[in-house]
Amino acid sequence: MQVDTDADVLRLREGLRDLVALSAIPAVWIGSAPPAVAAGLADALVGLLRLDFAFVRLSDPGGDGAVEVTRGSAWTSFPEWLAGRLATSAPFPCKELVPDIGDDSQRLRGLAVPVGVNGEGGVVAAASERTDFPTQMDEVLISLAANHATTAFQSARLIHERTSAEEDLRHARDQLEVKVGERTAELRRSEAYLAEAQRLTHTGSFAIDVSTRQVTHSSDEHSRLYGFDSAHETPSLREFVQRIHPEDRAMCAAALETGIREATNIDVEYRVAVPRRPLRHHRAIAHPVVDASGEVAEVVGTIVDVTDRRRAETELARLAGEQAALRRVATLVAREASQAEIFAAIADGIGQLFGAEDVGMLRYEGDRSQVVLASSGRFQDIFPTGSRQPLGGEDAASRVFGTGRPARIDDYGTASGPIGESVGSTGIRSVVATPIVVEGRLWGAMIAGTTQDAPLPPETESRLGQFTELMATAVANTESHATADRLAEEQAALRRVATLVAKEAAPADVFMKVAEEVANAIGDVDCALCRVDADGTIMTLAAWGTGMLATIRAGERFPVDGDSVAACVLREGRPCRIEDYSAATGRTAERGRGHGIRSAAGCPIVVGGRIWGVVAVANYDDKPLSPEIETRVSQFTDLVATAIANAQARAEVERLADEQAALRRVATLVAEGVPPTAVLDAVAAEMEWLLEADGVTLSRYEPGDEVTVVAHRGSDALRLPPGTRPRREDESVSAIVRRTKRAARMDDYERTHGASAELVRSSGVRAAVGAPIVVDGGLWGAVVATWSGKEPPPADTEQRMARFAQLLDTAIANADSRDQLTASRTRLMTAGDEARRRVVRDLHDGAQQRLVHTIVTLKLAQRALQRNEREAESLVGEALEHALQGNEELRELAHGILPAVLARGLRAAVDAVVMRLDLPVRVDVPPERFPAEIEASAYFVVAEALTNVVKHAQAGRAEVTASAQNGMLHVAVQDDGIGGADPNGHGLVGMADRVTALGGRLKIESPAGSGTLVAATLPLSGG
Repeated sequence: MQVDTDADVLRLREGLRDLVALSAIPAVWIGSAPPAVAAGLADALVGLLRLDFAFVRLSDPGGDGAVEVTRGSAWTSFPEWLAGRLATSAPFPCKELVPDIGDDSQRLRGLAVPVGVNGEGGVVAAASERTDFPTQMDEVLISLAANHATTAFQSARLIHERTSAEEDLRHARDQLEVKVGERTAELRRSEAYLAEAQRLTHTGSFAIDVSTRQVTHSSDEHSRLYGFDSAHETPSLREFVQRIHPEDRAMCAAALETGIREATNIDVEYRVAVPRRPLRHHRAIAHPVVDASGEVAEVVGTIVDVTDRRRAETELARLAGEQAALRRVATLVAREASQAEIFAAIADGIGQLFGAEDVGMLRYEGDRSQVVLASSGRFQDIFPTGSRQPLGGEDAASRVFGTGRPARIDDYGTASGPIGESVGSTGIRSVVATPIVVEGRLWGAMIAGTTQDAPLPPETESRLGQFTELMATAVANTESHATADRLAEEQAALRRVATLVAKEAAPADVFMKVAEEVANAIGDVDCALCRVDADGTIMTLAAWGTGMLATIRAGERFPVDGDSVAACVLREGRPCRIEDYSAATGRTAERGRGHGIRSAAGCPIVVGGRIWGVVAVANYDDKPLSPEIETRVSQFTDLVATAIANAQARAEVERLADEQAALRRVATLVAEGVPPTAVLDAVAAEMEWLLEADGVTLSRYEPGDEVTVVAHRGSDALRLPPGTRPRREDESVSAIVRRTKRAARMDDYERTHGASAELVRSSGVRAAVGAPIVVDGGLWGAVVATWSGKEPPPADTEQRMARFAQLLDTAIANADSRDQLTASRTRLMTAGDEARRRVVRDLHDGAQQRLVHTIVTLKLAQRALQRNEREAESLVGEALEHALQGNEELRELAHGILPAVLARGLRAAVDAVVMRLDLPVRVDVPPERFPAEIEASAYFVVAEALTNVVKHAQAGRAEVTASAQNGMLHVAVQDDGIGGADPNGHGLVGMADRVTALGGRLKIESPAGSGTLVAATLPLSGG
């Protein structure tokens, strides 16, 4: 096991190196366009993490400007999968593991990770053929890369927007200067146009008289940028200066004086504070106007609102600082630094980035409390490291515990509960908490708070979440080292028990070994293994430990009552635990409490789908049981179940052998073609013997509620001879099978009502089990077995009866097939005889008569030629005419038997039929050739079906399709008519006979009002 542990450590270190590498990637993305950031993330996931599929969707928090990139095609059904998730919850709510992506091509496991809070920044998905994917490190790496990418993406968007804004500004300024230079007079006559242009570009123009230091011109937009009403008189220069931020006034005055004194251009940025409005940033660009004497007489210029650009620059700087802080923390995690050192780095980063001076990290306990692991600021005063507080009330930590999602409280004056009141008393006003999730479970939370009046920024949850994910990695590393030895010991114990099971040791030896190994592997607990008996008690089979359970003797029985752990397991059918035995009720719980049991846990032993027994462990001190104790115990119960199942399997061998022999006897009768009545009677006899039933009845369902008895075995055989047609009611097993089309049972007929129930009870029957008989996919009847004893039939009775019912399906289907084959052959022979008679009649009445006339006329012509009579030539012409007409009639007769156009293939023949119809028909038939008999049969199916459409369907259009796939020719004719075609009609029966004779199959679907589909499948290999 030491080798496995070392390998895990190597993989962990490799993952941490990947983590550091991913942390450095955002530097490569600086200056990239938003699509390049998404593509870079996808390439990094596939290349660096060696994944088979990656999908990246990045967007602004509002959902605008989304960019999607896909690498790899392993997860072909991903678009449908993602659409299904977003249809039920959008944006993508939380991280989701897909154990099997569902594609047929290969077995892959997938992972989808939301970006930002609740996926507002997009989603990242990945898939891999690795059986252990995603490991914990995979999840951390993917989440970290996703958050890096969304940060870089937002930065790229901000830079792009800033660049666009500056380009628009330069363009507007250039245009404005050109207009001013070229058309000054005209623009002064059209001040409204100039004002609109300035309003659209957020640019204002101004002019200052140097001698008087007065504002001689202020455009409407210039006045509005300073918060003045343009409809009033132009404010003075002093009034404009009063709106400039006090810290920037001296700088602006110095720039103006320098520009006037040196006759140089002025370019200065400053802040403007308009009452009741947010602080804005302006940029002023002005140049001096020199008069004829060379003195500066006037300063003219423009003012541009650059607030958005400055915000973008500030955000970019913030993101760079955040990435640097994340890299510092990731480096500590990779070095396996202590949790205290990592927390100190996180607290420092949070304080610098968010202005949160109070930071804490806590772990949730099973008793609904929190344990403080680290804290700073005011949190350190009220929640010192190592302290424990009960959860409850309205506070951020309790919200995270209850929902598993980030939580925020912007006004802690409204908080309640012990934690909320303590935090509120320190003056902390705003708190944000994010969950620390370790290996898929809620482990604890990271909390940031501030005493400032303004709440923490809206994006604090998502940004704080990046730090908590790194802390979760550190916690998982620590826990993995602590559990390595325990897992090794536990696996060794499981191997020892498995060896006993494999050697088919006596169950008693396996039970004692399991009790010993469970007690030793878990430590500080007693263990007992018990069996559940039919009388409602449990019997101890083995026990191990130093406390009460060790004193229990094998074979000792206990009642299953009250709230004991065994009673809880049997009642709920799943692992259970009792953390505090002082409140448990019942005699068994009382006895355990008297011997000092403080807590206990139990797992069911499930054999054959039912609870066979219980493995229980008990603890005698105040230390709570470990959260995963049920999982650890259940591994041993699986081995116990295997040992029990092996013992039961050996006992079942003889019964199964008898059942297989009976099935073979019945199957032999079916294969030999024995009449169905004999097969049905044999099945009833075999089932009565094998099931140890008091009677077995095979019935066929008739219209209405009636059934016909086709075979019966049992003590009351004279009451239900074959041919009897009793009426079944809703409460009989036969009626339930008919209604549900599934196996059914009734273990107690005493509570049923109706004539059928009275008949069953009068014969002494107490229980019955029925199974459906399905023939050609349709419900044909049912087989019902009855018992008179007190014990109900075994749980697997339905399955055993179903195996015989399947043989009945084959026997009945064979009999029906023989009857249908005989009828089909008779119809084909009759149709053939009729066709021959029609050909003889047509030959006699048509071509034969023409030939007789031709012969007589030729003889007359011969006689005329011998006598040199002039009418010889006309007689020869008359004979030729009779011969030509006879030949034409023979050609038409031949066409009626098999159209000549079939010589050019099925497509040509179908086109010829369609051309003669007064109905729009779409034809999709391939031009390739098929065997002659297949083409002929397909042609007649199409011709007959289209004829029926024209005569009976009242259709507006029809469609003929054909395709060859997997050695079969599929031909279909569909119309949009009234439907309701009769499958037993002469034409459709003839089609079915022709198709069946070639080994094919004909399907007819004709619901009323929905058109008709006639589809034939013909084997191409049959010739």
